[in-house]
Amino acid sequence: MTKKITLVYPILRSFVKSDIKIFEAHGYEIFKLQSFPDKKLWGFFKNRVIELLVLPFYILKSKVVFSWFNDYHSFLPILISKLLFKKSVIIVGGYDAIVDNKNQHGVFYNSGMRALIAKLNYRLVSEVWVVHKSLEYGCSFAKKEYNIISGVRSFISKKGIKIKEINTGYDSRFWNYNKSSKKSGILTAAFFYEERVINIKGLKIFNKLASLLPEIDFTIVGESGIKISDYINIEKNVKVLGVMNKYQMKELYQNSKFYFQGSRLEGLPNSLCEAMLCGCIPIGSRVFGIPDAIGDTGILFDSDKNLDRVVQFINSDFGSHDFKKARKRIKNQFHISLRSKKIKENI
Repeated sequence: MTKKITLVYPILRSFVKSDIKIFEAHGYEIFKLQSFPDKKLWGFFKNRVIELLVLPFYILKSKVVFSWFNDYHSFLPILISKLLFKKSVIIVGGYDAIVDNKNQHGVFYNSGMRALIAKLNYRLVSEVWVVHKSLEYGCSFAKKEYNIISGVRSFISKKGIKIKEINTGYDSRFWNYNKSSKKSGILTAAFFYEERVINIKGLKIFNKLASLLPEIDFTIVGESGIKISDYINIEKNVKVLGVMNKYQMKELYQNSKFYFQGSRLEGLPNSLCEAMLCGCIPIGSRVFGIPDAIGDTGILFDSDKNLDRVVQFINSDFGSHDFKKARKRIKNQFHISLRSKKIKENI
């Protein structure tokens, strides 16, 4: 008999697709259910009705129920799995373990129904998997520098909650270093669909860095539904592009010399790890999983107040050894096979 699991998620991101491939590789048939975030009341209730109609059937036949992120979409899967004596797992990626008051961001930002549901989910679920350990205990630097409260244990008093660090993993065969590419410029990428994301991902710092290095090309990827220039006075040497597919992103990574991750909050940044596999030298803020991803292969900065060090670093001499070193770091520490192995051991 084929083994089965249920997987619920809000948006089919690359890391969700990656986990689907891992589950399938381990011989599991997957009942997939997407509950796309909808701020309209009718859309919210439509999602819950669909969940009520299909989840009992899915979960009854499943060994484990997985929810990527903790939010409204997690409640019914976890509750039904509890009633049916099935194992359930929440995979925490970032916003479900933080409060960023400045940007009004995080599932626990308001102490309303959403936060109550999220806390109840953490109490009911069998296990919590965090993509980086800072999402369990919190990031002290983010608290000190940005007053960001973080870590699942910061919001849950239940002592017996079982939390495991299972890092996201990256495919080094697809995200590869092209030795023939002549690398130049500095790249950053995200889904920039609102002002809040611009602030969270550190685009103002990126733009300030560009002003200090006018002879170098800077590229922002991921403008979606807004114009970034409406919120930032973009420097002349900064180019803004829309959302790219993974093949286009690979080419951009391979042709870029540096990748910039200036976030004020993160889990383990996918774009940073992908860029490093493609030979980008990393520049990142000292928060959450960013320092663990970068290690000794690039440079960390504390805020926009110490960018002079970053400028000096960028103006240093780099060659293929440095590009390969960044790639080797991710390949050794966060390869897709390592996540696959941990999932198999913990499923």
